[in-house]
Amino acid sequence: MKIKYKYRSNLISTIIFVELMVMVGLATIAMMLKFSSNPYNKSPTKSELILSMLFLLTFVIFILSSVIFCKIKIPVEMIADSDELSVTMPFRETIISYSDIESISLDHEFKKAEIRGEDDFYNEILTITDINKKKYVYHKKIELDQNKVAKNPAYLEKQFEKSEFSRLKRYIEEQMKFEKRLGINLQIIHGDR
Repeated sequence: MKIKYKYRSNLISTIIFVELMVMVGLATIAMMLKFSSNPYNKSPTKSELILSMLFLLTFVIFILSSVIFCKIKIPVEMIADSDELSVTMPFRETIISYSDIESISLDHEFKKAEIRGEDDFYNEILTITDINKKKYVYHKKIELDQNKVAKNPAYLEKQFEKSEFSRLKRYIEEQMKFEKRLGINLQIIHGDR
C-alpha cells in the first residue's frame, strides 16, 4: 500500500515568526540610529538613506518569504509492505517494523482556515507507538465536499472510514495480527528458545 500526500508543517509558521522578529529588530535599530545621529536636521545623510533602504528591503523580503512559505507543503510518501512501514520526507526516512508497533490510533480534528482563501478542513492524525514508547505522529488533510457534508452529516463518517489513513491503519493491524499468529506458530514448531 502506498500513500503520497503533502502537508503544511508548523515549522513554517515558526520561520515566519522569526523573520518578523528580525524585521522588527532591524527597524528598531534603524530608527534609533536615525534619531540619535540627526534628530533635528530635515535632510537625511547617506547612512540614514542606507538604513532606510535596508529596512525597506528587509520588509519586502519578509512579505515575499511569508507568501512563499505559506504556499509550501512538504511531500510525504508512506509505503506499507508485508513487514514494515516506510515513511519518507525530505531529508528523513523512518522505517517502522510491524513487530515493533505497540499501538496504532487514528483521530480526526477540525481545523479552521489559517490562510485567506482556504476552507475549513478536517485533519487525520495517525499515531504509531513502538515498543520503546516512541511516538510517530503523521497528519493528513482530508479532502471533503463541504456541500455533501452539510446535506448529509453521515457522509462525513463514511469519508473517515474510506480515507487513506484508515485503510493504512487497517492494513497495518492485519499485518500485526498475521505476524503474531506467525510468531506463535513458529514458537510451537521450534519450541521455547
